[in-house]
Amino acid sequence: MTSSYINFAFAFVLLLTTTKTEYLGCKNQHIELNDVENASVIIGGLFPVHYWHQKYQKYVLNKPGLLWVEAMIFAIDEINKSSFLQNKKVGYRIHDSCNNISIAIESALEITQGFTPYKAMVGKDACQCNSLIKRAIALVGDAASDTSVNVAAILSSTGTTQISYSATSTDLNANLYPTFLRTILPDNFQAVMIADLLLHNNWTYVSIIACDDDYGRVGFSELLSRLQAIGVCIAVKEIYDIKGDPNTYQMKLIIKKLIKEKKANIIVLWCQRPEALRFLKTAELLDLYNKTWIATETYGFSNEIYDINPNVVKGMLGIIPLQVSFKPFETRLKSITPNSVYKNPWIQEYWQELNCTINNEANCSNFSLNDLPKSKYAEVIHAVQSIAMGLRSFIEVESPLTMKPQKLLSYIKNVSFIGINNLSISYDEQGNPRTAGYSITNLKQNDNKKLFWEVVASWDYSSRKIKLISDKQIIYSGGSAISPFSSCKEKCKPGYFALSFESSCCWECVRCANDSIQPIFGQGNCSSCTGNKIPNMMRTKCVIPKQIYIMADSKEGVCLILFSAIVLLLAFFSAGSFLKYKETPIVKASNINLSLMQLLSIMFTLMLPFFCIQKVTTKSICSGQLTYFACFNSITVSVTFIKADRLLRIFNCSKSGHLPGRLRNTTIVQTYSQCFLVLIAKQFLPVAVLTFTSIVLCIAFFFSFPIEVSSELTILKDDDIKIEYFCGGYYDIILFSVIAYVVLIASICGVYAFKARNMPATHNEAQLTCLAMFLFMLSWLLFIPTYMSADDYKQKLIVWCFMSNTSTSCFFLAMYSPKLYFIYFKADENTNARFRAKITQFIFTNLKIDTETDLAD
Repeated sequence: MTSSYINFAFAFVLLLTTTKTEYLGCKNQHIELNDVENASVIIGGLFPVHYWHQKYQKYVLNKPGLLWVEAMIFAIDEINKSSFLQNKKVGYRIHDSCNNISIAIESALEITQGFTPYKAMVGKDACQCNSLIKRAIALVGDAASDTSVNVAAILSSTGTTQISYSATSTDLNANLYPTFLRTILPDNFQAVMIADLLLHNNWTYVSIIACDDDYGRVGFSELLSRLQAIGVCIAVKEIYDIKGDPNTYQMKLIIKKLIKEKKANIIVLWCQRPEALRFLKTAELLDLYNKTWIATETYGFSNEIYDINPNVVKGMLGIIPLQVSFKPFETRLKSITPNSVYKNPWIQEYWQELNCTINNEANCSNFSLNDLPKSKYAEVIHAVQSIAMGLRSFIEVESPLTMKPQKLLSYIKNVSFIGINNLSISYDEQGNPRTAGYSITNLKQNDNKKLFWEVVASWDYSSRKIKLISDKQIIYSGGSAISPFSSCKEKCKPGYFALSFESSCCWECVRCANDSIQPIFGQGNCSSCTGNKIPNMMRTKCVIPKQIYIMADSKEGVCLILFSAIVLLLAFFSAGSFLKYKETPIVKASNINLSLMQLLSIMFTLMLPFFCIQKVTTKSICSGQLTYFACFNSITVSVTFIKADRLLRIFNCSKSGHLPGRLRNTTIVQTYSQCFLVLIAKQFLPVAVLTFTSIVLCIAFFFSFPIEVSSELTILKDDDIKIEYFCGGYYDIILFSVIAYVVLIASICGVYAFKARNMPATHNEAQLTCLAMFLFMLSWLLFIPTYMSADDYKQKLIVWCFMSNTSTSCFFLAMYSPKLYFIYFKADENTNARFRAKITQFIFTNLKIDTETDLAD
């Protein structure tokens, strides 16, 4: 008993002198917490009460380790209070492993074998073992997988039972380390749980970061294989040597990769707590926000996360062993305050961190060990209880006087009891617990903007189902209650299909092509629309579009029809009038045959809108419109050209005096009539040639410069689609070429008419032809800018039809309205006698002028 108090006093004095500066227990002689006096058996404990802080470059207090020490002491005290071991006292020896492999090995040897550290030996011949030191028959610990692996290698060779409460590496198995057991599920189970969590939330595109140690490598390998098996894609996967990167250069490169991955919003960070905290703090420096982290059991309930920017860690999901609340133990924690007497020599350091000192007692009233993060204390208690159950079985069967650690192992492996989590505690062939599960924690923020952990769900290996706690809401990154999207192969919405890029693991939803649809959610390919159907705006179904053309009942259609009909009736009336009065001089002077031909062509030209209204545009329609326009406009202008040429020739026959010798003795009227008859014989051939030329030009253009039918969609609503087909390709060029050809004939016709302007006014068409040609050409000059400024094909077509009617109407009115006026209102002058008198007067006047000119010569 005296030695125990001496050790305790030594540790207490050491703490008082070092905690304000730096803890030296991990560098100098190790501190031991023990109770071995009058103990029949000793149970060893190995806990990482301190760990090396990379940033501060010193050992700092590990709060979970402090809790685990108290859990072991509590479990042993509870055993000693009962008659569970037939009134045999169980003692303990507890060391701080400092999360250091060499320190853990030294402590394990000292606790279980009685070896003292080499640096503590005195003299060259000092014995390396001390038979007076009571040795532990089993060891609880360590926490980390890498330290536990090395300790297991030593203890397996001596046959000493080791039960870890936190080491999860799958490398720790009965084949390599036959004396190793654990009360926590190994990493392959944790990997299964994380995989189920990802599938539960439909997170199929995630990043995995692991630290380069036994814990990280094994966890990374297990998780990666399981995620690949279930089709989860990995955005960033890195095994990172965090200890070999003191300047965090490589770490920052990894974090920048995570920032770039916009679709991977879930990050699994598989590291020990110190390394994980360092990684998260670096992420804080680089503003890695709006990502949901999945923390493994080493830090998934750690209070040290609270010091990190909430924008980085809020919404984090932690994986921890099945969380329990064991009231007897937590009541004991509440009783340990700064004012109480306690066994644990490391508690004073905890009070120092809380600024609870002798000089500042006011800050100590509300503190107790119940404020420690309560993680895995049930696993520590179960480990102690397993050893006690094995001891009882051993005592019942074997002789207590010959208790050997090698024989105890088989009894511990076969224990079966109900733990404080109400689950059966037993071990399989590999030393793993047969029944266990995990709790899912969620890092939230309260109204005071302080972070806190809350258990929100659970998972057990037998059912592999995640059970949410009904009254607990999960908060994700950014404070959202909606599960974040983290997938590169999302379910495509209607109108889209899945297109794989780099691999079949990921795809991107791409909009269906213009001629295909996808009516349902999924990754199926798009199907093409058949017949005259086209996809709607959303590409979800095929619809028959409404075709846009000039409707007969539209404003434009009505105006064009009325315009054409009125002028058409006037032209028909003119033709009838000419036929009725064909024997009158005014009609004969106009050449009734050519005039009727011209009136007929004017009628057909006026009917052009009827070939454009209520017509769906096709290639044959486009070609037919141009040919129709060219043909009848050419006839109209060609007839006028022939008339102007005829007048000019008659004028030359009578005026120049170059009459043939055989006609000199005939009368002047007979001479005029003979010239007239000679020219009539040739009047239709030029019209046919000029018209045929325009048709040939159109056909040549069609082959050289093909016309195409284009279309333009107008989407008013999703299913209200209008389509407008219009003549494309070289259509406008051919149209302008035809107009240019007609205008060229009209301009030549105007020149001829101008030369014949001095014919008798009553019967002379020359002046009317000049006016008609002027109006005709002016109309088409105005047409070009109006046509080009039109917004769409429908407007262009309306402009063309309207301008065609306008030019034809102006031409018709200029040419025929004076004749009709003469026929109906000047009938007294429309006689043969008046006609001959004017012609004779005109011819004699011309001949007199020519004779005087000849005599002068």
